[in-house]
Amino acid sequence: MITAEHIRQMVIHWLDTPPNGYFAQGYGADAKAMLLKELSADVADEFLSKLRADIPIINTLDEDQLSISIETVGFDTINVVLSIGSIDIQLNENPITDIDKDYYNVSAQ
Repeated sequence: MITAEHIRQMVIHWLDTPPNGYFAQGYGADAKAMLLKELSADVADEFLSKLRADIPIINTLDEDQLSISIETVGFDTINVVLSIGSIDIQLNENPITDIDKDYYNVSAQ
């Protein structure tokens, strides 16, 4: 049985994997690039569409159960939160690390 914790771990893995990080696969998220763009509904929709394409079990969720929201904290801080049902994952909490992963970065120079 797949639990909420399993789904959370799948999404964390997806966030930690750069796009095209696996050979010949488009799997992975570019959360850093999304956070650098002006935050809009179009950017969030594209990000969620990629999530749905890469993790098929997410397709079973409706739009009320899958969203990206923004909350202002203090004067100069904005938190971007990915909500999957009752699971909240802050996208800009910690830098996403690319170390100790079993993928090959084909664009490395």
